[in-house]
This record gives sequence, C-alpha cells and structure tokens, in this order.
Amino acid sequence: MKRIVESGSGRGDHSRPGVGLALSAGGARGAYQLGCWEAMLEQGIRFGGIAGSSIGALNAALIAQGDLDAGQRLWQELAGIGILKPDYRRLRRLGIRLGLDVGLLLVPVPNFRLLRLVKYIAASMRFFSRHGVLGSLQRYGMVDPRKLEPILDRWVDLGGVLDQTAPLFVTAYRMPGLDLPKGRPVWFRLQDYEKGEARRILFASMSLPLLFPPVHMEGEFYRDGGMADWAPIRPLYEAGLKRIVVVSVKSSFICSRDDYPDCKILVIKPDRSLGRFPVATLRFTETAVKKWMELGYADASRILSDEKDPFWTQ
Repeated sequence: MKRIVESGSGRGDHSRPGVGLALSAGGARGAYQLGCWEAMLEQGIRFGGIAGSSIGALNAALIAQGDLDAGQRLWQELAGIGILKPDYRRLRRLGIRLGLDVGLLLVPVPNFRLLRLVKYIAASMRFFSRHGVLGSLQRYGMVDPRKLEPILDRWVDLGGVLDQTAPLFVTAYRMPGLDLPKGRPVWFRLQDYEKGEARRILFASMSLPLLFPPVHMEGEFYRDGGMADWAPIRPLYEAGLKRIVVVSVKSSFICSRDDYPDCKILVIKPDRSLGRFPVATLRFTETAVKKWMELGYADASRILSDEKDPFWTQ
C-alpha cells in the first residue's frame, strides 16, 4: 500500500495552487464543519488539497465530491438512524467474557495471602488480555461499522472522488506493536488506492476505540485518526500547499504556526466549547446536528469576512 507518513521534514518540496483544508476529528460535532463549508462555498474558496481526521475524513470526502446537498443529507441520515446503537451480538459476547472474568474472581482458594494474590493477579491479567472483556471490547467494539456502508455508498461517490487530481489525505492511527511501541499517525492519500481500500481507510480513520473495532490492513491495525493527529495540517504542508484553512470543532485548538514556515494558516473554530468527549462526541441527534451546522456557518462567515488578509482570493 502506498502511504504518506510523518516525515518530519518541516517544509514542503514544492508549491501547489489552491488552498488546503484541514478538518479536525470530533464525532457528531463534525456537523460544524458542514456549516463552515457552506460559508466557504459562498466565498468561492477552491481547495487544492483536503485532509481530515476521524469524522473530518468523512467530511473531507464529501467536500472533495463538491456536493453540499449530499453532505447535508448524509448528516441528516446519520442523525436519524441511531448510528451508535450497540449491536446485541457484540454485547452478548462481552457479557459472556465479563461473566468469565468475574467468575475467576469467585473461584475459592485456601485462605492464604499468597494464593489470594495469585488469584487476583490471574483475574486481572485475563480482564486486560485479548480473551477478557476489555480485550474483547477493544477487538470487536460495541457497534457494527457495516451499518455505515450503505449511507456512505448512497451519498459519497467515492470513485469520483478518487479520480480527482487535488489530493485527499485521510489520517489513521497505526496501533502500537513490537516494532512501534507508541504507534504513529499515518496519512493516506486516497487517490493511491482502489475504491474498496479507500473505504477501509475511511472506516479506519473513524474507528473510535471501544465503539468500533480496529481496521486491519496489510498486517497492521489502524484506529481513529484523531488519536494521532487532531487536525492534519502536516500532509497538506508536505504536499506543497502554503495557504491552509483549518476547521476545528474544539474551541481550545491552537495551531503552532512555527511548525509551518512560509505558510499562511487561518483557523476557524467555535468561540465556546461544543461539549466534551464522550457526550458531545456521540450526540448524533437531529437537534444537535442542525444546531452545529448553523453555528459553523455563522462562525465561518464571520471569520472569513473579518480576515484582513484573505489569502484564499490570491
């Protein structure tokens, strides 16, 4: 698989025309980015490259497609179908694992301190192992990600997106392994992949731990891109884009501009917190989605209008 990973070069090799767009993670709060996109369309901003993490990766694909109506309809559907409703087969598996873990604690042993200590250690090891309840939750999650597939296929022309020349980068977190104890961010350029692989990369970027299972690709496991790179500016900068708009759903987000010399960066973010993980992240309701879209539109319209150096017009 071709991929772009963190290179640490700190400087793009060449300049690309157009404006880069970096979209943050944030779960349901990603509806804010759709409102921002509508305001940016009114400003006539043309994107020479887009990058997204987690829900930002899905929005990046929608924006690359260029169909605002499809994006709004997709989000309306996400808010209306209970996308995070747990899968009962997965819950049943977790219940069985939990019963086994608790049962190990209840195994009678002679009343010797050493034996009791050994029992508690064994029970704890099982709980955290791949065969225990926590390990099972990490491997299988509580939600079946396949319910997202028909929604994605209905509203995203992924084949058309992959045919475009402007790069679309999706961030995923490569999980720790023997060769990589801390894990790392991986930035996939979707145009380097076939449609099926590109879909898997999108799912990997949105694979929030405990809710969704990790995605296995070429012997490696990947998870939610927001765990590795909240707002992926780096791949756009490394691709040569020197004018970048960042949309973060976190009001506390700060961009370190010293990391991107000779680059103009505009950050669009809410003035106040949209809520915290996990409540706001998982609030896929019609009321919340509508509210955040409207707020994104209002914030982006104001910030773009107030900008003294509208570099997107250059």
